[in-house]
Amino acid sequence: MQLAGVDPADPGAEQRKARNIATAAKRAGLTQIIHTSVSATGWRSQHPGYELGDLMTAYWDEKEAAEDAIRQAGLDHWTIFKPAFYMDNFLPARQDTQSPGLAEGKLITATSPQAKLALINADDFGAAVAAAVADPVEFREAEIEFSGDVLTFPEIADALSKAAGREITAVSLSWKEQEQRLGAPFADSQVWNDRVGYPARPHHAARYGLTTTTFAQWAARQDWTIPTA
Repeated sequence: MQLAGVDPADPGAEQRKARNIATAAKRAGLTQIIHTSVSATGWRSQHPGYELGDLMTAYWDEKEAAEDAIRQAGLDHWTIFKPAFYMDNFLPARQDTQSPGLAEGKLITATSPQAKLALINADDFGAAVAAAVADPVEFREAEIEFSGDVLTFPEIADALSKAAGREITAVSLSWKEQEQRLGAPFADSQVWNDRVGYPARPHHAARYGLTTTTFAQWAARQDWTIPTA
């Protein structure tokens, strides 16, 4: 499993890139920068005893340091969007890496059936960024936890079943079982969602006049045809 922004061969790459971009923007006389991070940055201060594997630790270190680079860049207007888990990860084209087993009708996770997952879709996120570009004053120094829906995995499976027209069942495995299937980082992230989770909720976006889409609405618009070899 690869995590966005984490390059084991180049520790600190994401925060360094963020700092370089922000510095270049400042020198070029730009007044606004919009940074994409992830929902829940800073969570470790509220869960001091929670231990993570090396890759997941690096992931959060990079995200939080990159945010700090943007805050400290000295630009007149900056915005940090913190999107939750992308609905698009459930699409057929991404199932092999994001939801193995979904093509066979099983939504397999190490997250418990009761835990909720905050969800956002790419179109809503694009519209939000466009809104921030159009109104830098309104979004000045805004840090927006961004999601359009919050569902348990059984609820996600139910919505997918209705949209795809076939039965999809949520299956909850132990960390060890999921680690054996997909590797420790993948299992770690799912157990993390169970114990900590993304705090983004639709009302966070609504405060800025941003509209979001529910998972059922999004799923109904997708093509659930499974590609064949």
